Amino acid sequence: MDDAARIHKLLDETVRRERGWLISSLVARLGPAQVDLAQDVAQDAIVKALSTWPYKGIPDNPRAWLRRVAGNAAIDRIRRSARELGIEDNWQFTAPDDDIITPSLSDPELDLMVLCCAPDLTPDDQLILALKTVCGFTAVETGALLFLSEDALSQRLARAKRKLRAQSGDLARYPTRFALKERLPQILRIIYLMFSWGYLPRRGKEPVREDLCREAIRLSEGLMAHSIDTTPGHHALHALLLFQTARLPARFDQDGQLLTLEYQDRTCWNRDMISEAFEQLEAAQSSPALTRYHFEAGIASMHARASTWRATDWTSISRLYELLERHVQSPAISVNHAVSLIMQARLDEAQARLAAIDPKVAGSMTGWHLANSRLATARGDQDLARTALEAAQRCMNSVAVADHIHRQYKQIERPA
Repeated sequence: MDDAARIHKLLDETVRRERGWLISSLVARLGPAQVDLAQDVAQDAIVKALSTWPYKGIPDNPRAWLRRVAGNAAIDRIRRSARELGIEDNWQFTAPDDDIITPSLSDPELDLMVLCCAPDLTPDDQLILALKTVCGFTAVETGALLFLSEDALSQRLARAKRKLRAQSGDLARYPTRFALKERLPQILRIIYLMFSWGYLPRRGKEPVREDLCREAIRLSEGLMAHSIDTTPGHHALHALLLFQTARLPARFDQDGQLLTLEYQDRTCWNRDMISEAFEQLEAAQSSPALTRYHFEAGIASMHARASTWRATDWTSISRLYELLERHVQSPAISVNHAVSLIMQARLDEAQARLAAIDPKVAGSMTGWHLANSRLATARGDQDLARTALEAAQRCMNSVAVADHIHRQYKQIERPA
């Protein structure tokens, strides 16, 4: 990688890591009515970095540089618009210890997440606002994650921002711990979706967004540190994040090619993280109330316990998927359940489960086509397996997944 590419890569990573913090800090300082202004100020800093770093070099402390530039941009923009915004023209961006504010959760991103989950917004609008504003997802990424067109997404985002602007006062700016407890289930869902996209992006050249995965873990840990009573569902989600992140070192080979669980070197898994995940899973069992995260973490724990692919307890995994489907109706869960049945040679049951998924949804799912290919291979139907892989290639995939599908396609033996 040459210097220019290295600079752009580091810039991209730094911007993605800091963007949410910058926006959240500004919103906490200015109030919920200024979400758009906060996003504009953060963008000003990003543009300046893009135009400066490639020529002057990477600063010794990129994070501090970006924060300082954002602060200067904030001061300039706010002073120019102070009268319009109703803000004193001597407003200062920085505060003691270089913190923007001392928010209620000691983390501006968590505070903004709580704010985005205001009860007068619909659950889907809460997700859209948080994913776009706090997590930094693009419109395309958010739409793909929630199965929405860009037009529909833009309309819902604008509506959510209008409602957010209508909120005022300290309760809106610094939500109480009661508000945190009330909104915790939706905040956990946001963290879950954030991690899911990082773990397996559906588009782009990056095989994994490890920065998103680790940020999701950081936010989950922050919530635990500031929650009066950490719920069993929160412990279960945290266990799931740790189980999945522990596999990252083994998910790609030396050439950057995606490796499925079947081919991963399990000695590369982070065993310390897996041990911590089991501790969190044990804490999650302190209540009879079960969430989707309990079952998903349980499934991940089955893989963590297996020393090899062949040693995987597929019977227990399929049972956990069955219980999970009673809590959550999701095509992706049905597909994974079907795969667990295929691994037990319960092929008719797997086919029935795959066929039950809405064709309009299934046709756009890479996983559904891959599961059909695996099912056809198990039945010795190579032609059908190839057809399913061809359909998978036409879905929206990241470069790594597309390459993985292509390699699978080449491996299928063609008839003489």
